[in-house]
Amino acid sequence: RPWLMKWGFGKPLSRVLRKWNADAFVSLEGPLATDMPADFPQLTVIHDLNFEHRPEGLPQQWRDYYQTEFPHFAKRAQVLGTVSEYSRQDLATTYGLDESAIEVFSNAADEAFQPASTEEREGARRTLSEGRPYFIFVGSLHPRKNVEGLMSAFESYRALGGSWDLVVVGVAMWSDDLPALSEELRTHVHFPGRLNNADLVRAVGGAEGLVFVPWFEGFGIPVVEAMACGVPVISSNVTSLPEVCGDAAFALVDPAKPGAIAHEMHRLELDSEAAQEARQRGLARAKTYSWAATGAKLDEALKTMLT
Repeated sequence: RPWLMKWGFGKPLSRVLRKWNADAFVSLEGPLATDMPADFPQLTVIHDLNFEHRPEGLPQQWRDYYQTEFPHFAKRAQVLGTVSEYSRQDLATTYGLDESAIEVFSNAADEAFQPASTEEREGARRTLSEGRPYFIFVGSLHPRKNVEGLMSAFESYRALGGSWDLVVVGVAMWSDDLPALSEELRTHVHFPGRLNNADLVRAVGGAEGLVFVPWFEGFGIPVVEAMACGVPVISSNVTSLPEVCGDAAFALVDPAKPGAIAHEMHRLELDSEAAQEARQRGLARAKTYSWAATGAKLDEALKTMLT
């Protein structure tokens, strides 16, 4: 609950830091120790400002908490980080900060995400889609993720003659409301829920394509995970996603146009040459993101902060 974050985290954390005589505090999710001296070194990473731009998907209490407290965290931190150039520019513009003072600590795919063998792909199909080829979506089932638009696009794709299924990995966040599915669609859309890391790797690696068309993203880790598996990506053309995809996506699409998304899904099924080219571009693009490199950059920022 928001009040617990404010009164049960930030203030008690300050007491713990004093007790431990800590040299610094690092927060990878935003909140800071709120009762420490202004010169106490704190580093925070704010992934994105979805709560400023698309607040309607949040309960009012959480919306108020984020919009009230996160501007203070951004200005209080000795080192402010985020996960993309898009989010760096957004933080600077929205909160009136110096863009050059904001560090970018990019996300990446776990090393377990690798191209699947034919046997592994067939096993994933048997487990997830009754043996049929499938598109995959990975993420919380939240209005910001545009699950409704995805379902509309999938329905249009099937109407175009598309034959692949859709696997939706994730669970509802804030609300259990999901788009209603027709009887025909229900046999081709599968909801395995949240998967552990090993099962997620198998699910992504077994897909024919990732369809990831949210309204707002600070980075979009599923895009890089799919690319690392050699899975073509159909992605939104908004916020951070064009930056993360570079030239490696099979297609960048307007998330407000389910018909255009459906067209690219159908094209991916039909155009094996374009799909293979996207696989190769994606594999190369995924290698440009590394947790080791991000960790080294974070370590350097900490050393500088403590100097």
